[in-house]
Amino acid sequence: MKIILYGRKGHAYTVAFKNFLNSTDEPYIYKDVSLDASAREHSKELYDGVVKYPTLFVDDDVYLTPTTEEFNKIMQDLKLRA
Repeated sequence: MKIILYGRKGHAYTVAFKNFLNSTDEPYIYKDVSLDASAREHSKELYDGVVKYPTLFVDDDVYLTPTTEEFNKIMQDLKLRA
């Protein structure tokens, strides 16, 4: 399973999602859209020219600005626990 999270340092949802992912044994990639130009440009492509976050990628699935409830459901479906 490949998990990538786009976010931004200090952003509440980003911090919460990273904290959860850090507490699992599942490796993931984090990209800060304020520091990573390619992630920032990719975000603009996904959101019609606007940089938004968080964005979660799980294998071939893309979750655009998931809420905490949506994120928890995705993690539950993936059988990931803190």
